[in-house]
Amino acid sequence: MIIGYVEPLSRAWERMKTILWRPFDLAKWLVLGFSAWLAGLADGTAGSAWKGINDRDFRHGVFDFSHTENALHNVSNAVIWLPLIFILILAVAAILLAILWLSSRAKFIFLDNVVHDRAQIVEPWNRMRDLGNSLFLWRLGFMVAVGLVVLLLLVLLFAPAATLSFSDALGGLSYAAMVLGVLVLIALGIAAAFVTLLLEGFVIPIMYKFELTATEAWRYFLPWLKARPWPFILYGLLILVLGFGFVLFFAITCVLTCCIVAIPYVGTVILLPIWVTYRLFSVEFLAQFDPGFDVFTPAVAPTERS
Repeated sequence: MIIGYVEPLSRAWERMKTILWRPFDLAKWLVLGFSAWLAGLADGTAGSAWKGINDRDFRHGVFDFSHTENALHNVSNAVIWLPLIFILILAVAAILLAILWLSSRAKFIFLDNVVHDRAQIVEPWNRMRDLGNSLFLWRLGFMVAVGLVVLLLLVLLFAPAATLSFSDALGGLSYAAMVLGVLVLIALGIAAAFVTLLLEGFVIPIMYKFELTATEAWRYFLPWLKARPWPFILYGLLILVLGFGFVLFFAITCVLTCCIVAIPYVGTVILLPIWVTYRLFSVEFLAQFDPGFDVFTPAVAPTERS
């Protein structure tokens, strides 16, 4: 079996032109763009805020305790603010969870619209509720697992390294531990990104095709990945290259449109041909392995693979 890359991308491009341009319908663009925007709402959502320690209070790796009275006053103020900070953290966590849930539900809406060449929100939202909820739970579990691994690495590598750095004799060892920790985190990030790519590109279409839970869809897909890993690795590298091209194209478009394309939802509608083609590309690529993977044909109940 010869696995192609240009051919499925070409088919995805042709399907996109049929969906969006034959004929052109502005209302369809707006609704389809809304579903695409919702589907990508949680992708890449991350943020952090770090406050540096003032050099006045941290000199040569040792805290300055000369202002003990001021320090105690600051601690008392911090205790007062702790409940509000805790509430704020809970509110942010709730918002992020809602975004993740909404995005998980919308991924099936967008896929359903693209497959059937239509633009609907309410009907597929209700019909594919269970699929979206299953995807949400899997994504949440995966994020928690990755977060715990990162936390464990920080404890095992970076915390001892920071402690060793206070000793000149062990300074080199601390730097080595930090470098190792960075390399491990990079490897973990690459692996997590690859899993996310497989989930988005292949597992979600399998869930949609056969109405499986996320875990069942992974169980159906993994034997193909184990048997022929290189086509999927090359697919990931191709997406990476295309992603760099998209970033460059987005930057140029952003300049030419005075950053209008960077406005949420508006930019998704403007760049809708790219998002539709990307969504179609993975399902066209997946169909090469087995006709049963083709989401454009009626579903046949999958058999367990070993």
